[in-house]
Amino acid sequence: MDISDKYRGFIIDLDGVIYLDGKLLPFSKNFVSKLSKKDKRYVFLTNDSILPSNSYSKLLNKLGIPCSENQVITPIKSFEEKINNTKKTKVKVLVIASKKIKTYLKKNKKINVIDPKKNFKNADIVLVAGSREFNYIDLMYACLAIQNGSKLFATSIDNTYPTRLGNVPATGSIIAAIEKATGAKVENLGKPSKNIFRLALNSLNIKKSEILVIGDNLNTDIRGSYQLQLDSALVLTGKTKKKDLKKSDYLAKPTYVAKNLKVISG
Repeated sequence: MDISDKYRGFIIDLDGVIYLDGKLLPFSKNFVSKLSKKDKRYVFLTNDSILPSNSYSKLLNKLGIPCSENQVITPIKSFEEKINNTKKTKVKVLVIASKKIKTYLKKNKKINVIDPKKNFKNADIVLVAGSREFNYIDLMYACLAIQNGSKLFATSIDNTYPTRLGNVPATGSIIAAIEKATGAKVENLGKPSKNIFRLALNSLNIKKSEILVIGDNLNTDIRGSYQLQLDSALVLTGKTKKKDLKKSDYLAKPTYVAKNLKVISG
């Protein structure tokens, strides 16, 4: 029996598992195809927040992987849930993110995406998401807003993410600079937070014992699954390599370690 045959539902990471730099990794397309043929349920759970969920689903479909918008869960969804549950009619947010995420958040009637140059003192929240355009001015206004009472949220506290060049700086590196300058403590919206895994579990709507989490990151995918008592498979196609696993002192250990997705699906 293949590993995948033991489970009905799958929570799957994207970067380093399905693709790298937007290009499919070996066996990923075939892996998802086998899940579909066996009538397995799956969602994609990513800390990457450069794009909204519908853009990720379009990208996956373009790559030949069947995926609806509801099958992609990002920290932005977790943030929107938090905002929509607040009693305030409008929440003023200083957003450090890609243009697509800023545009997407502006569509939410409860979110007022502010211009930091004009209104940083009145920001309720500083939200840091994936931003390759991050610069000193962003850092300055984020710190000034926090000095004036803003809360700090991040879509991820990953210090790096995998690319074909190697592991490069991620949102957590930006957060480190803000925390160092302000002494603020960030609330992490992404993995390994329990809330984002809860969104994935709600989407699958099956017993936890029937779900496998698949990821490439010990500190996010594997730790998050451990916290919720979910089985997990660490694939060595992304951030974590075999040598890293040997050096790891994490209490959270994966249920399986696989060279690639083929090992899981057979």
